Amino acid sequence: MTPTVVFDVNETLLDLAPVRVWFHDHFDDRPSAAEWFSELLRLSFVSSVINIYTPFTELAANALTSVADKYRVAVSSHDLTTVSHLLTRLPPHRDSAPGIELLKNAGFSVAALTNSPLTTAQAQLEHAELAPLFDAIMSVEMVERFKPHRSVYLAAAAQLSVEPSFLVMVAAHDWDVAGAMASGCQGVFIARDGRSYSEAFPDPTFVAPDIETAATRIVGASQP
Repeated sequence: MTPTVVFDVNETLLDLAPVRVWFHDHFDDRPSAAEWFSELLRLSFVSSVINIYTPFTELAANALTSVADKYRVAVSSHDLTTVSHLLTRLPPHRDSAPGIELLKNAGFSVAALTNSPLTTAQAQLEHAELAPLFDAIMSVEMVERFKPHRSVYLAAAAQLSVEPSFLVMVAAHDWDVAGAMASGCQGVFIARDGRSYSEAFPDPTFVAPDIETAATRIVGASQP
């Protein structure tokens, strides 16, 4: 049975560069986009643990206010709207489309799985001209938990009608890959920008520098 390949969206397929530029120009990196995104992830992790679901876009606004408060910087409603808009206008990484097309041409089913609301994910992938390549676009809204909660990956496998062991999660976040591995799925870590995979997590199926390389290895592994 050929596995189904599932991609994370933010940072894995899409480049957060426009958001980084906005933070630099608007706040002089105090706070930085990295601080904001880390706070956003922290809020999403805690939300899953305490079983109180708040959409990722709302958490993004809360995270911006929180990190701005650290530097005693005022955040306007326009700022919040701007960041929300920028998130739907992210460019794809150069290797994203070629890698997905390689998988599609080899007969693989390909899906996206994101912490963002489904409407946001669809807008993101349509803007990046990647949406037509996917057989399914999924959001954690279906379980109201955020990745890396195991319920997300199991729900994705069920929606795709595959056993977890035949779902390959591809992400540029080690916690996302670890969540998939701990749920019985396969996991491929994309080591973008020199990122490393934590030794504290279950070993990934393999590590690749980009989507195209990962796709080549996935296709190769499926051949007799």
